[in-house]
Amino acid sequence: MHIVELQRFNVRYGRTVVYFGPGAFKELESVINRYKRVYVITSRNAAKISRALDDILSILSSYSIEYEIFDKIKPNPMQYIIEQLAYELIEFNAEAVIGIGGGSVIDSAKIASALSICGGNVKDYIYGVRQICGARPIIAVNLTHGTGSEINRYAVVTIDSPKTKFGIASEYLYPLVSVNDPRYTLSLPQKQIIYTALDAFYHAYEAATGKNTSPFVLTLSEEITKHIVNWLPIAIKDPNNIEARYWLLYSSMLAGIAIDNSRAHVIHAIENVLSGINVDFPHGAGLAILGPQATVYIHRAVPEYSYRVLRYIDPSIRPLKDDAEKAGKAIAEFQQMLGFEEKLSDYGFKEEDADIVVDTVFKALGYSLRLAPFDVREDDIRNIYLKSI
Repeated sequence: MHIVELQRFNVRYGRTVVYFGPGAFKELESVINRYKRVYVITSRNAAKISRALDDILSILSSYSIEYEIFDKIKPNPMQYIIEQLAYELIEFNAEAVIGIGGGSVIDSAKIASALSICGGNVKDYIYGVRQICGARPIIAVNLTHGTGSEINRYAVVTIDSPKTKFGIASEYLYPLVSVNDPRYTLSLPQKQIIYTALDAFYHAYEAATGKNTSPFVLTLSEEITKHIVNWLPIAIKDPNNIEARYWLLYSSMLAGIAIDNSRAHVIHAIENVLSGINVDFPHGAGLAILGPQATVYIHRAVPEYSYRVLRYIDPSIRPLKDDAEKAGKAIAEFQQMLGFEEKLSDYGFKEEDADIVVDTVFKALGYSLRLAPFDVREDDIRNIYLKSI
């Protein structure tokens, strides 16, 4: 293990400063001590198991900062939970918000912080009734190597009708500061090691192949994929390998920047509908199930961009449309090598659900489909879904 590879450093991007590396949480002390009342947001267990909560509470206690803890965030958080959280931020008169968790926790902290300042409900911002006008200062302590939310302006929420996940974007949703400390990822369950890293991979792949791609995004996506292909098998085999977690976390952070500049498209659009229908469906698992089938369409449309990423998975892939099937197969085999062989039917999805899924994707998330590199038809979504059952 080389010391230089595990160095601590800061990244300044958008409105956010990310403190990165082992022990990076210590940098938060000079930020948190500005506030007298702080609201801490977590899921039920992850913040405790990772010891991140202990580290943050230690800082709060050392400066006699008043705090409350909200630990009701679940994966694919529902709008009513976030609206309840916004109300509690107002009641507590929080000066800042600390989200300790993965994407669901950080996204909840972002949206609730904005709601507590700008008013209204979640759907107001999804449907453009209101625009985000500000947010309480957001401090993100990231516990996974998959979200990217700690460094970008997006947040995702599940609404009840239609049952779908929607993204909200605003410059005000950039965290003030974030912590990416690889030590906090060591407690991830084995499946979450795979799910979260593949989430980061699909952020990179969709960003690289979408209509908003650029040389900058392509370069990021290549770097992301190289590290994931190299380090994810090591992290799976040796979960306590801090170097592997460091580089997976680094890749996830870069992927957050990639999708901040070039949005995700068809794979995320379908998955957001599916995990809206079944909120217990892990986001990364959904992407990985749908990804190989969707890749066939993507590579056929933009082989020159798809190749830039996928050559690190299979060096024999060429920037040719004729390699579209091979590209999809390469991703599937890579995921199988990692131990991922799940399918939609494992989560209760059935062939007869295809029409409702297709209809919801087009009606609710058509804006994401328009960013795909091909003209997405209903039959395309149906085929991707059915072949993933």
